[in-house]
Amino acid sequence: MVYLDLILIVNGAMDAFLIFFTAHLLRKQMRWFNLLVAVLLGELPVFFVLFEFSGLAAVSRVLIPVTMVGIGLKTERLGELAKGLLFFSLLSAVCGGIFIALSGWFGLTGGDGVFISLQQLWMLPLTASLLWGGYRLWEKLQKNNLMLDNILYDAELSFDNGKSLLIKALLDTGNELRDPLTGTPVMIVEEKAVLHAIPEKIQEFLHMPWRESPNPWSYLWNDTEYGLHRLVFIAAKGINGQTWLPAIRLGKAKIKQGKNERELPVTVALVPQVLSSEGKFQALLHPDHIQKPAGKEEIA
Repeated sequence: MVYLDLILIVNGAMDAFLIFFTAHLLRKQMRWFNLLVAVLLGELPVFFVLFEFSGLAAVSRVLIPVTMVGIGLKTERLGELAKGLLFFSLLSAVCGGIFIALSGWFGLTGGDGVFISLQQLWMLPLTASLLWGGYRLWEKLQKNNLMLDNILYDAELSFDNGKSLLIKALLDTGNELRDPLTGTPVMIVEEKAVLHAIPEKIQEFLHMPWRESPNPWSYLWNDTEYGLHRLVFIAAKGINGQTWLPAIRLGKAKIKQGKNERELPVTVALVPQVLSSEGKFQALLHPDHIQKPAGKEEIA
C-alpha cells in the first residue's frame, strides 16, 4: 500500500534538506519562498510515477532537478546553475548511498519497488545526520589544516660539512630563546631529524656525558678551535627546572613559505623529544626568523 501524503512529506523534506545543504556549500543565502517552490516542483515526479506517466517521469528526472536548483538557489548565471546542479547531484548520490548502505546493514528492503517502506522511515533523519555530521567534521579538519598551513614553514639548514637538510618548522610565538653570545634567535629542532646531517665532530660531542655535568660549558672550553665557534649551550626552562640545550651555529638557513623566502644565520637547539606526534613539523621557529623586529638590528 502506498501512502501518498507520507511519500510527499518524506520526498519534500529530503529535497528541502538537499537544497539547503547545497546553498550552504555554495555560501548562498537561502530564501524560504524559493525553497518552498523548489520543494513543490520536486513533488511532481512522485505523481508521474504513481499514475504511470512514464514519458513525463523520464523527462522530469532531468528537468525537475535543474529547475529546482535554479529556483531554490535563485541562480542568475549559467555557471552558478551548473555548479549548483553538480553539488545537488553529488549530495543526492551520497545521501542515497548512505541510505542503501544502512538498509543493507539493518536487513531492510524498500517497499513497492520504487518508494521506501514504513520500516525505513527512521533511517532518513539518520542518513541526513550522518551526511551533515560528516561534512562538519571534514570542514573542521580543513579549517585546522588551513590554520596550520599559515604558520608552517619550510626550513633549509646548511651545515659546514656541505650537507643540507629540509624540514618543516612551526612558528612558535612563545619561543624567546636566543644565543647567549651572539643574540641570534634560536630554532628548536628534533635531534633525530638532523642527526644524520650534522658534522661528525658534533655527533661525537652529543655522545659525551655533558648532560650529567652541572657545568656543560667545560666540554666546549676544551675545544676552543671548533667547539666555541660552532657549539653553544642554550639555557631553557623545562619541567624539572632549568635545563641546557646543545645548539649549533649555522652560517645560513633559509626559511620559506610559498614565494616568500628569508636567508639568515640561525642557532639550532637540539631537543630529544618529538615536537609533533603526527609528524607535521620537526622544528619550532623564533618570531624573528619570520620578520625582524622594527628598530632592531639582527646580530650576526
